[in-house]
Amino acid sequence: MLYRYVGSRLGQSLIVLFGAVAISFALTNLIGKPSDVLGGPFMTADQRAALNAQLGYDQPLLPRFGNFLVNLVTGDFGVSYRSNENAMKVVMETLPNTLVLVLSALLLASAISLVLAIFSVRHREGVADRALRRSVGVFQGMPNFWLALMLILLLSVQVPLLPSFGFNEPAALVLPMLAMAIPIVPIQFRIFRGQLLDVMGKNFVEAMRARGLSERSIVYRHGLRNIVGPAVTLTALQLGYLIGGSLVVETVFSWPGIGNLVVSAVQARDFAVVQAIIIVVAAFYVLLNLVADVVVLLIDPRTRKGTA
Repeated sequence: MLYRYVGSRLGQSLIVLFGAVAISFALTNLIGKPSDVLGGPFMTADQRAALNAQLGYDQPLLPRFGNFLVNLVTGDFGVSYRSNENAMKVVMETLPNTLVLVLSALLLASAISLVLAIFSVRHREGVADRALRRSVGVFQGMPNFWLALMLILLLSVQVPLLPSFGFNEPAALVLPMLAMAIPIVPIQFRIFRGQLLDVMGKNFVEAMRARGLSERSIVYRHGLRNIVGPAVTLTALQLGYLIGGSLVVETVFSWPGIGNLVVSAVQARDFAVVQAIIIVVAAFYVLLNLVADVVVLLIDPRTRKGTA
């Protein structure tokens, strides 16, 4: 049953990944040709045509897409027009910086959300719980670019505590990490709180209360164990979302990651790098969802029944 489920999910993941590849190829080819940037204003029409032929842009769209897919299968993602290096190599050089930022933000947001959810459940429907829910909801509507600018204004300009750009010291991680973590705290908080409240209303929890177990013991020993499955799925979704959504934050803070790289690549029409970034982000998102589904299937017997 497990192998059949994994095989089915793997097939669905490959279809999604193919769709991402096709869309990325179509979009990057709609915004013009690299010769428009590489050639400059002084290149003649014959020279521009020769450059397009050299880069393969003298062919129709469908044959180019076929060649593109064949090259992907063989591991050839094209060459960056700016650095004259393999496009995937250029992306992989900046990917670790993005992963450091994204993982730090996700861990911080998950820790804050879990602590707040536990506090809210233990004091549910009290004054503190209602105030906490209203306060957390305020942050959900904050765009991360606005939050990033406010953090720079407050903690780098008004009170010069932290650097606002670059990656030269560990302190430079703090502001972009906060800008990415704060907007997802309300989402995680609501889901963690909802799952804990659902568990706390089960019959076996009432039986534990009848036996004299404290509310704290029930939450920590039994409630948290039953939200592992939803937490794993949510973490995978948020990680994929953060990787794909790092563009704005990395640009504001001049963080040397794939978000900053894709902005410069689009401006230069470095299509090979743009396509490589889209494929990497899509592959991460698909892989994380697949791994999360399999992990939940292994650790939660209830999902195995549903899958069967």
